[in-house]
Amino acid sequence: MINADLKIHDLAEDPDRLEAAMAAEQTRARTDPATRQLMESIFLEADRDASFTRFKASFEFRTILALLDLFKIDRAKPVCEIGGGPGFLSWAMAQSGFANAHLLEPNARHITGTGYLRTRADASSIRIHNDLAAWHTDAARFDLIVTKNCIHHFKNIAQAAATIRQKMTPGAKWFAFREWFAETPAELYDQLKHHPFSQKYGLYEWPYPAFHYVEAIEIAGFKLSGVVPMGYANNTLCTYQENPGGDDVRDLTRQIDQLLSTTPQATVDAFWQEVLKNRFQNGNTRFFSRPQALVFSVSGL
Repeated sequence: MINADLKIHDLAEDPDRLEAAMAAEQTRARTDPATRQLMESIFLEADRDASFTRFKASFEFRTILALLDLFKIDRAKPVCEIGGGPGFLSWAMAQSGFANAHLLEPNARHITGTGYLRTRADASSIRIHNDLAAWHTDAARFDLIVTKNCIHHFKNIAQAAATIRQKMTPGAKWFAFREWFAETPAELYDQLKHHPFSQKYGLYEWPYPAFHYVEAIEIAGFKLSGVVPMGYANNTLCTYQENPGGDDVRDLTRQIDQLLSTTPQATVDAFWQEVLKNRFQNGNTRFFSRPQALVFSVSGL
């Protein structure tokens, strides 16, 4: 259960609160190795140039690019990252040949929002949107939407997904990386209590079961078209991991790549089979049902 010792009602998506919190953590990182390691793992260390450069060279980003290529994403077509915070993913994509990159991020602060990104001369090709309403009415439409550690911040996932769908071209893809999961009241409590920033600073975070994300997004006019499970690429898409793993991990990754490139529906079927077993047949497997990435396609209504 959610006990009274948790902050719940006053958790907030507040750019000023978030900026102050991360500035405090950067200061703490100067003398605390654990905090320094944590900030580096989320690419929020004080040296912003080093952070951006490190992400672009990371195993995680190489894996993201490989997945986009596997799904034959055209780097010349319009792409928008939503909720990208500082924008290091958008920047790295633009540096890697995505010629028409947009970033929707309401936070314009220097550390946690798009403030630093706007100071970079090599980011001038990225169209940065800080105003949600202006982004929605803008004429741009996208062949690819990317979110990373983002959807669990939406207060109404289905409404947000419906709004996003209105900005996408027919057949467009949405890659959702690194979401946050909980499936029981006890797990929800534990996740919130031990989040490094949520309870400490009153920052809004809220995990859901993976099937909740899928159902809320599909009802808005999407179809789940691919699932990247745990274990793939040594979990670099859901944890800070620069080690590609041993032969067994690489073999698993090749097998999943083969499925995603030839019969991606098999990964979707595996997701739902695992969800059903866990929910109704006392199963306890978290391979596909705690995915590192979910791939959605715009569907017909």
